[in-house]
Amino acid sequence: MGTLVLWHGFLFRNNLVTRIIQNLTTLIIMNNRIFLACLLFAGIVSCKNNDKKATDNDNAPATPVTQSFSDEYFFKTLEGSIAGKPVVMHFLKNHNGINANYYYTDQGQTIFLEKDWSKTTGDSIYLFEESNREPEQSPTLTMFINEDGVKGTWRSGDGKTAYPFELKESSSQPTLHFNAAAYIDSAKYVKFKTDTPTLKTSVTVVTATDDNARATWLNDQLKLVITNGDKKFDGLSLPQTAAAVVKNAVDGYNADVDSSIVGIDKKAPHYFLNREYQVMSNIIYNQNGYVALSVFNYAYTGGAHGNHGTTMYCFDADAQKRLSLQDIVHIDSLKAQELLEHYYREQYNIPLSTPLDQSLFVKHLAPNNNFYFGPLGLGFVYVPYEIAPYANGEINIWIPFSELKPYLNPEFTKRMKL
Repeated sequence: MGTLVLWHGFLFRNNLVTRIIQNLTTLIIMNNRIFLACLLFAGIVSCKNNDKKATDNDNAPATPVTQSFSDEYFFKTLEGSIAGKPVVMHFLKNHNGINANYYYTDQGQTIFLEKDWSKTTGDSIYLFEESNREPEQSPTLTMFINEDGVKGTWRSGDGKTAYPFELKESSSQPTLHFNAAAYIDSAKYVKFKTDTPTLKTSVTVVTATDDNARATWLNDQLKLVITNGDKKFDGLSLPQTAAAVVKNAVDGYNADVDSSIVGIDKKAPHYFLNREYQVMSNIIYNQNGYVALSVFNYAYTGGAHGNHGTTMYCFDADAQKRLSLQDIVHIDSLKAQELLEHYYREQYNIPLSTPLDQSLFVKHLAPNNNFYFGPLGLGFVYVPYEIAPYANGEINIWIPFSELKPYLNPEFTKRMKL
């Protein structure tokens, strides 16, 4: 979900550095350890970057500048309507990368959007809605950025229905105001005569810009996410930290390759030594004193394919605490399982007669700690390998608050105006 090259905080269950490719995403949700440790591990030793630096940490801004729609990177919350129905969209741009999600205000279910990299015509941006469908069967949004928002066309998966739309920057009062901080860099390993392995790395984070304790606290929480709590980044702002994480990966690339080629034929193709890391965060909900956000991670460290996954973070900015599931809903495990299985079958078109373990690794679905919420419901994300094969991608199950009403925390219900 999302698209760039160094994304959000994967979580490790155990300290398994070996077999990272097979096990990384399975471990994401199990314990609150950040996958970005993989990135920091890759950059633990120094090397000389042979590319021009995209950013120098010494020059990284202490706070993000005011951003406009013409900037190379920005974050905006947009409002407008699609097919006459009001929508709210959270839109993050980093050069060519886009991370976006939106919801219809009368439904409240977050719809995650992914960039279609196969289409790059002119200034248009091609996105498709993430769902259980194949990309060519999913609804699409084709849009372009203008001076005060985005304009485009929504099309149904079968292409038979199309609606023009125009979204402009939201004027509503959020919990906190955000901008984007984005850093991209690369490195080359030039010791081989036959080929040149490369590293590509980027970090894009939303950054609270308000001058108050809530913004400072939230930015500190995001620093912990992208650094895994590493003390060496103490004293840096969130944008400076994002730049330092990118630099750390670049500076460590040559040493990473050196340690990986012992006993390897130096004349052989070395594609397995290419590295790609991406981190991109985005807002999902930002009202009523709460902030829910996603952190998307992608890592390629050799092997047949990279690994990816989205970690969700829900914060009570007013109380300055990260929310647990119990802060939102008190529900017994059997009822939670019943609702998850019902909505999984409904949203992924699984008949009641089909056992779940025909498509999943499990016979029953249990809630995990990788949850998020919108104005009218609660979502759970299961990353690749957690409950299903890699080919299934991320599994996202949405439960309306109307189904959870008897179990919602009264304080949460009051603040969300449910």
